[in-house]
Amino acid sequence: MLDEILLLTNGPGELSTWVPPVLSRLRREVPGARIELFLIRDQFAAGTEQAKARALCLDALSGRGGLARRLLSGRSRRRGVVLMLGGAPRDAVLLGRATGYPAFSYTFDAKAYHPALQAVLVDSQRTRLAMQAKWAGPARITVVGNLVVDALNEAPLQPAPEADVLLFAGSRPFAARYLLGFLLAVAEEMAAQQPGLRFAWVCSRLLPEALVNEALEGRLVKDLGGVGASWAEGGLRTWRGLEVAVLDEPQRYWAMRRASLAITIPGTNTLELALAGLPSLVLLPLHKPELLPLEGVWHWLLSMPGARALKREFVRRMAARIPHLALPNQWLDEQVFPELRGVFSPAEVAAVGLELLVPKRAQEVRAKLERLEALPGADRLVGYVLAHSG
Repeated sequence: MLDEILLLTNGPGELSTWVPPVLSRLRREVPGARIELFLIRDQFAAGTEQAKARALCLDALSGRGGLARRLLSGRSRRRGVVLMLGGAPRDAVLLGRATGYPAFSYTFDAKAYHPALQAVLVDSQRTRLAMQAKWAGPARITVVGNLVVDALNEAPLQPAPEADVLLFAGSRPFAARYLLGFLLAVAEEMAAQQPGLRFAWVCSRLLPEALVNEALEGRLVKDLGGVGASWAEGGLRTWRGLEVAVLDEPQRYWAMRRASLAITIPGTNTLELALAGLPSLVLLPLHKPELLPLEGVWHWLLSMPGARALKREFVRRMAARIPHLALPNQWLDEQVFPELRGVFSPAEVAAVGLELLVPKRAQEVRAKLERLEALPGADRLVGYVLAHSG
């Protein structure tokens, strides 16, 4: 039996949907093992993931500093394993080499391969074939299934106020600070054209209260067409008097199964919405592209003083080259969820949202979502890791 299990993750999506189902099975299968999670936040992180991770059933929680100390502490005399659940594969490889433990990684991303991993575990045959094509047929790629399916199936359903349209402003401060007021303006536009629609904002627990209050002031989004709001009877009341319910993050799965439409940004939640069968509109606003984080060295190079205009142009050109933003659209290679990217108004977003509420259009989207290859994966993932951990 294993003495120690070292998990690594990096973002709010993985922390919410990948880690919990895997952790619950590890606790069941190896109840005596010490489990430590290394939360390696990057430029895409919200900055408050640590508080959310503390609610998990862990023996230890560490960040980059803890990872560095473990890398320098030498090989362990215990029997252990390293499992990456989101992040850079090199971190899992380095930790495996430092401890002497076999290192595994789980991913949706065909680019996230490292030859020194014991195995790369993926969600689907689609990802396996794409990874093999890119990396000249590596042998250690195994399909285990989709952990988001496990998260959807196993999360306790917490009742929520009924809503027709769900608004997702994201869990990252740089996005929510501007997007919340913009989405409230979209809701006002939709309500003006279709009275009786009920709206709810799904509030991420990763958003600091001070940031939410700043976003509700509406000052930052006036020039983008956004609006502010005030707290009223457990929900929000916008400047024009529209009532918007506020849902706690754990209520989102209940709401997804009952709503008619979601308006969101790219991320793991687009897959949650797709698996729940909820037609969604995905937005990539580029009104302030200099605020968006980038992958790799470009983020740091274009964050240097004087590079704002260059970053603005770089982001706009890069965004135009991305075929699909939403995960279900990427997997189906079709724009099943409509996407808007660039500079657009709340009225333009509202028009596309109202179109998705038309029953025939909504049914077309749901029918296409049924083609997604999505089977539970937590049992197979944990079984594979335990069987091949040496």
